[in-house]
Amino acid sequence: MLILTREEVQQLLDPHELINALEEGFKALSAGQMNVPPRNQLASQKGVLLDMPAYMPGRHMSVKLVSIFHENKNIPSHQAVIALVNSETGTPLALMDGTYITGLRTAASTLISIQLLARKNIKEVAIIGAGVQGGAHLRMIGTLSGVEKIWVTSMDMAEARALTARDSRALLADSVQQAVSNADVLCLCTSSPTPVIAAGWLKKGVHISSVGYNPPGGELPRSIIENSQLFVESKRAFEPPPSGSAELQGLSPEAGTELGEVLLKVRPGRRSDEETTVYKSMGHAMEDLVAANLVYEKALEMKIGKVVEL
Repeated sequence: MLILTREEVQQLLDPHELINALEEGFKALSAGQMNVPPRNQLASQKGVLLDMPAYMPGRHMSVKLVSIFHENKNIPSHQAVIALVNSETGTPLALMDGTYITGLRTAASTLISIQLLARKNIKEVAIIGAGVQGGAHLRMIGTLSGVEKIWVTSMDMAEARALTARDSRALLADSVQQAVSNADVLCLCTSSPTPVIAAGWLKKGVHISSVGYNPPGGELPRSIIENSQLFVESKRAFEPPPSGSAELQGLSPEAGTELGEVLLKVRPGRRSDEETTVYKSMGHAMEDLVAANLVYEKALEMKIGKVVEL
């Protein structure tokens, strides 16, 4: 069995290859070509442990174990490992760090939503939240051409200040409202159990990506969801947590369009420059599967990692 550390995963996972693999994964998901059971949750007094299995034809099966402990200090609130199993024989193939994969695949999916749904020629982006997800989003947003300013803010302004040092276009916003009011694209990357933005702050035609998860609440106001064009990874986002999103409870699954449906051109994306588009991400096991398979194949090619006998 191949063991891959976080440092090795970082070396092996190419962002551009990841985006291409995710687009194919979103298409397969919307075309009904994947087997992805609902994720399960095991709770302790301090946090939760989720399991996220997935199978896609032509790929090795995967399962991610991800813990969410919002009170953590000096270590990530989300930590994960991913196992790969041979889809033909059931043989365990690899165990790798999933914390880095979770951050980058989530940000890469946001980037896909921006490319599909944001207005053309966006100039300013705001990132709300400067933790692991904020950092991953800054890295992926940095690959977009034409972006002139990336506003960053967080409850922890020291973290936000440190994040701005990673990109010459990044600017520290004095408040969430300042960041939001300037943004053509808004990336919510917090663990807030309550909304962090208000509808009156938004520019006309803004695209919003929300990746936060903290049920029974969340970072995205319901009023914004109900007055926007809504997009999701999967219609499972409308199920109760932990499988679905707390912010989408009570809405019909028909209220949302899957990214894969837009990529397959079976449903429209943005319809005008004036409307607000919202991508509410739950994090999907498909994303872990395609990322982990990329890492594994590259590790074999480059002979990276440690092989152990079970």
